[in-house]
Amino acid sequence: MVITTFLSGVFMLGVHAYAPILGEAEYGLFGVLLAMLNMMAIPSIALQTVFAQQTAAAISQEQKDKLTKTVQTLLAWGFYLWLALAVVVLIFQKNILSGLTIHQPIALWIAIFLGLAQLWGPILLGLMQGQQNFLWMGWVVIINGVGRFIAVGIIVVLLGGKATGAMTGALIGIIISFAIAATQSRSVWLRPRPAIAFDWKSWLGDIVPLTLGLGASQFIFSVDVIFVRAIFGEHQTGFYVGSGMIGRGLVMFTAPLIVVMFPKIVSNLSHGKKTNVLAYTVIATAGLCGLAATGCTVASIFLRHVAASPEIVKSYLSPALFEKVTSHTEAFLVIGQLVPWFVWGMLPLAMANVLLNNLMARKQFRVVPYLLLVIAGYVTTLAIAGTSFARVIQILGIYNVVFLAVIALFTWGGVAREKLEVPLPGLQKEKTSR
Repeated sequence: MVITTFLSGVFMLGVHAYAPILGEAEYGLFGVLLAMLNMMAIPSIALQTVFAQQTAAAISQEQKDKLTKTVQTLLAWGFYLWLALAVVVLIFQKNILSGLTIHQPIALWIAIFLGLAQLWGPILLGLMQGQQNFLWMGWVVIINGVGRFIAVGIIVVLLGGKATGAMTGALIGIIISFAIAATQSRSVWLRPRPAIAFDWKSWLGDIVPLTLGLGASQFIFSVDVIFVRAIFGEHQTGFYVGSGMIGRGLVMFTAPLIVVMFPKIVSNLSHGKKTNVLAYTVIATAGLCGLAATGCTVASIFLRHVAASPEIVKSYLSPALFEKVTSHTEAFLVIGQLVPWFVWGMLPLAMANVLLNNLMARKQFRVVPYLLLVIAGYVTTLAIAGTSFARVIQILGIYNVVFLAVIALFTWGGVAREKLEVPLPGLQKEKTSR
């Protein structure tokens, strides 16, 4: 999973190499639309965790039948939720377009259409994760990145598309990977609908705290891009998006460790076994993030030197490429200044995600209200003190540290609950008799 996510990440970051062709304004818009996709995923972000948890714990045939009923029900309601979201966007379309400086409505609607995949995708990935089908899960991740890179390249470079074309390329990549995930998990969702009653009250008892907990991490991961676009407009938003993508890539780079860790914790606890998976994952995440952040910092220092004295690379580049470098010295300077703040500010969030997923796997939800308080403080501080790009990133880094500290307190501060409740939520328990 580390290898596949790394390869996918290379291609997804490669998409941002088309930034000079898109131009600063269009590239900034592309980054904002991607951030909107991350935000739209919040209602379903817990579903991958829940279904990974439940699939790993589904041992008997009865539990498998209940899992199928849950999947089919949630797929249907995910569509209804997406349809309601589309109606809301249609009603407030003019305000959204003007607030985010979106000149082409079709770009917004491509993002909305992608929102359906964002709602359904976690369910299918959760099934594959819970089955520990990491081979095909890895291919889904790779194809999403490769397909997006190729499609965006064709549309932007060969056909002259801008942000709308880039979003269309992202749509193509997601559709291909989604089709593979649907095929690999069809043994669960495509089965005949079991005649079992669905208990929403019991289901929501687990899904709501999971959604709020994991959604808090997703929110703090993405919302700064939308804030910057709304407050600062189009000016240099592309530079901010490019720098932020490197910092966010640090968090995404460690995601496969969490993907492997989660079902193993659930499976071991379901069978009453002790596990050191959390300790291994924390150590690996800290090591990988530290190395990546150090490398990005060194690269950003080099970029600043190139921006100040382009001649230092003249002998290593062709005349045409050197001309491009000298015409983008402002971008090198801004990105070189912002990247170190981003990578080191995002490192605590990468660590926090490991500990948060451990708590969610163990159904220790008492941390959730405190995470919501951190998010409320973050938004308030951002609105009051987010007066520059550097200040926005500094606020993000500070609250990522606070976010990590709160989760660490609930992980190692004596609050943890050792016993995992295995029964599948959301379905009425059948009465048994002696």
